[in-house]
Amino acid sequence: MKTIAQKNNFVVLLLSIVLFALLAQITCAETPVVGLVYPASHYEMLTQKNEDRLARYRKAVAEQGAEIVVIGQGMADGQVDEVLKRMDGLLLPGGIDVEPARYNEAPHPKLEKTDAGLDALEWRVLEFARDNRLPVLGICRGHQVINVFYGGSLYQDIPSQHRGETEVKHRGGKGMHEITIAKDSLLHTLLDTERYEVNTYHHQAVKALAPGFRKSAWTDDGVIEAIESTGNVFILGVQFHPEKLLETKPELKALFSRFIQEVKENVKTLPQDRH
Repeated sequence: MKTIAQKNNFVVLLLSIVLFALLAQITCAETPVVGLVYPASHYEMLTQKNEDRLARYRKAVAEQGAEIVVIGQGMADGQVDEVLKRMDGLLLPGGIDVEPARYNEAPHPKLEKTDAGLDALEWRVLEFARDNRLPVLGICRGHQVINVFYGGSLYQDIPSQHRGETEVKHRGGKGMHEITIAKDSLLHTLLDTERYEVNTYHHQAVKALAPGFRKSAWTDDGVIEAIESTGNVFILGVQFHPEKLLETKPELKALFSRFIQEVKENVKTLPQDRH
């Protein structure tokens, strides 16, 4: 027969196992997973040389209590599928030009490097995010990709294709310019200002705005600098690079904070069998 002490030890062990399991579930629930797309060159550097060229994005997300999961161009299809099933939100980073065939245009003479494979990967990931109603944040190229994915188009080269009443330099070193933010927009809620100075590294920009989106910021020459979904799922795109300005403009952390807040809230409603 078991002694009282043995029975008590068994009960304590059983309770410890149950408590550990519950704590593990709580920890997982409190740590949302954000997918971050790595172009082939960045994925190669990360996996072969342990050099993370998207470290600023990773840090910005980690500071808000979320975990990054890598979606690498070059992963096998099965690997991508497994990563997508873990994803609670999606972050699309900056990068090269978008292939104009994606918005039914021929290449402009000033079009720069494109990558059909990268476009295909990001379209696949965005389809998953759309089908599973995941929050999405797009930065620079990511902002443009969101617009094209949902039916909009791009200026393939701003200097050649866009003229405004006021001249604005959109690319060049560490240049900055001001933007106007719509009063009733999410971006205005986050930054609490109608005028704001941002960095600028792009030669492409949103041209025709995608259905279901609104422009929430623009430059003095009329180029769209931010878009947001008018639907019920959080989708925000910004043309500038907030992750590069967090040390000098810490108020921009609000973009990542709100994104991760939306991801955390959304996790509660996500089905277990995402597809």
